Amino acid sequence: MSDYGDGQQLRPDPMDGLRGDFTAFFKEAQYGYLGYAYQLLRHRQDAEDVVQIAGMKIHAKWDEFQSHPNFRALCLRVLRDAIRDFIRSRNRATRRERAAAAEAGLHQSCVDRILHLGTYDALDRAMDELARREPVQADCVRLRVAQLSYEEIAETLGITPGTARTYYSRGRQLAKELAASYLRNDQEGEPS
Repeated sequence: MSDYGDGQQLRPDPMDGLRGDFTAFFKEAQYGYLGYAYQLLRHRQDAEDVVQIAGMKIHAKWDEFQSHPNFRALCLRVLRDAIRDFIRSRNRATRRERAAAAEAGLHQSCVDRILHLGTYDALDRAMDELARREPVQADCVRLRVAQLSYEEIAETLGITPGTARTYYSRGRQLAKELAASYLRNDQEGEPS
């Protein structure tokens, strides 16, 4: 540790303790993870926070993770868990906002509509439906949009590169059809 010259000491650099292998891995993976998280959270700062949380969890168990037979899949699961935890936390905050709005005398359905508009659009709903119907295809689409190669997707999901390419194509097509359906329903005023 050094000091500023006036007796105040600098805190040690938290990055000093990182193993070289983790640093190289995380530098390579973080942009793909950021793209994946952004697709689900729709807010860059939230995605960055979630990726950092996942990175800290991976680093904490780096030696265990490296010995796992499907290392990349395990890391993706940690990222998904961090995203899920963040969404749950955000949903709890939303419930508190609704309760505060109700206490303030705002009409509940109006608050619900405003919150709904801020968090969902046709593409989000289509990707959610794709994830329910075909979770591996949804992951292929999200990882490919996050600019991972088919080989990286295959390694992450435990499938072949050809399967990754096929699942990406099928998933993208289904998401496109679902999004178009949701847009038509929204324009016609029908509940989806």
